Amino acid sequence: GVQGPAWTALERAWLQHLQRALGPAFRLHEGPQAFVLSSLEPALATATLGFMDRTLKRVLHLLAGIASTSDWGKDILVVFDSPDDYYRYIGQFYPDGGEFALSAGMYINAGCGHFVTVKADLAAIEPTIVHEMTHGCLGHLPLPAWLNEGLAVNTENRLSPGGPPLYSARELRAMHRAFWGDAEIQEFWSGRSFLRTDDGNQLSYDLAQILVEQFCGNWDAFRAFVLEADLDDAGAAAASRHLGIDLGVALAALLERPWTP
Repeated sequence: GVQGPAWTALERAWLQHLQRALGPAFRLHEGPQAFVLSSLEPALATATLGFMDRTLKRVLHLLAGIASTSDWGKDILVVFDSPDDYYRYIGQFYPDGGEFALSAGMYINAGCGHFVTVKADLAAIEPTIVHEMTHGCLGHLPLPAWLNEGLAVNTENRLSPGGPPLYSARELRAMHRAFWGDAEIQEFWSGRSFLRTDDGNQLSYDLAQILVEQFCGNWDAFRAFVLEADLDDAGAAAASRHLGIDLGVALAALLERPWTP
């Protein structure tokens, strides 16, 4: 049909408009599967396009039966020159204003879905691309935030592992036990803790990563769980049905207190 090429043409037109707004240093590069709008040197922008194409294939393979991509349009990455520009841009997608969590990148699933990050060398951008492309491939599912982020963090660790962790496992365990209480863990289940601007932000990602890593041992059962998990109950019913797990009890093994969504 003509819908796919027509949508790509609309994406291209919007990006050309955004390119003019961002200034003369920005260039739009287009590959078979992706657009990159940035002030990166042409060779680096081309390398980024190639990395995005390879990453999409690897995410779809790693999350087989869960991840999906649209036949319409191409993946879009906008690389801002500075953190100020980046936060000013993403701020319009936070309707309440005020403070929001620091981040290296984001998948914006509004209107024309696209990935945004801040300019750096390609090696620094790669983990963010993997993480955000994973979100893009999960956008068709009504996942609770903890499951969405846990899948993205584990995929990032698998396909683009970073440097040594900031804290040891022992330090993180102590931080978790000190932080999580009744109110905080319900924020985790609802997804609000991922928006925190304190240690709860990092601890939320770490807890989500641990839970997903524990749950995905039986891939067939885990896939069925993910496909049925719903943000309305934080995935509790699907976890019980397909994994035989009570989410509150699963947390008890980590935090020594059960908190059911």
